[in-house]
Amino acid sequence: MRVQSDTGQEEFVGLTFIHRLCGDPAAPLIVMVHGRAGSAQVMWAFDRTLPEHANVVSFQAFLPDVLGGFSWWDMASERPLEPAIMLARDRFHFAFERYLELFSLQPRKTIAIGFSQGSVLLSAAVLTGSLRLDGLGVLAGFVSKVGEQRLIEGRPEVFVAHGDADEVLSVDKARKGVERLTSFGLKVTYIEEPGVGHKLGIQGMRGLKEWLLRVLA
Repeated sequence: MRVQSDTGQEEFVGLTFIHRLCGDPAAPLIVMVHGRAGSAQVMWAFDRTLPEHANVVSFQAFLPDVLGGFSWWDMASERPLEPAIMLARDRFHFAFERYLELFSLQPRKTIAIGFSQGSVLLSAAVLTGSLRLDGLGVLAGFVSKVGEQRLIEGRPEVFVAHGDADEVLSVDKARKGVERLTSFGLKVTYIEEPGVGHKLGIQGMRGLKEWLLRVLA
């Protein structure tokens, strides 16, 4: 059963979240990060791809967006984006660590899945050494280039899925992201789905489920 955080938990962690715990503190942890104008709820659209034996948490961004929902940084701002992405990275990392502490979780594997803006945030965290993962999912998004990029801890496997008809983020961004990730020596599974816009299609959902099962095996 999915449970939304209460006020006290949100104050401790620093972000609103919705999670589902399987009862095993050492079970794999899947972290979901929504895109622009999203919420902690929207990422549960991927619920059918998630293994039942994992603990799962979806975090909500901290900035109300003019489009509705919440975002990790203000896309309408004229200020440089890099400081805003780094701030979001730090706030997310803080919340992630406090979440583990709050629920006494010691996951044997951790996978994070980001959609659109959420994938930019996660790739920035991973490639600047802020976040150590066993797997990274980049869904209808792209790989961040901000900060001093390095992979100082771990070599996460990566799943990238993008529609070639994406009207929000061009598929070229996904292709270039795959090239960057492989240049770091990472193993990348890439699905490019014909005729799919800014979402995950049938092939992407099936591929994500298979990838999660394999990485968590």
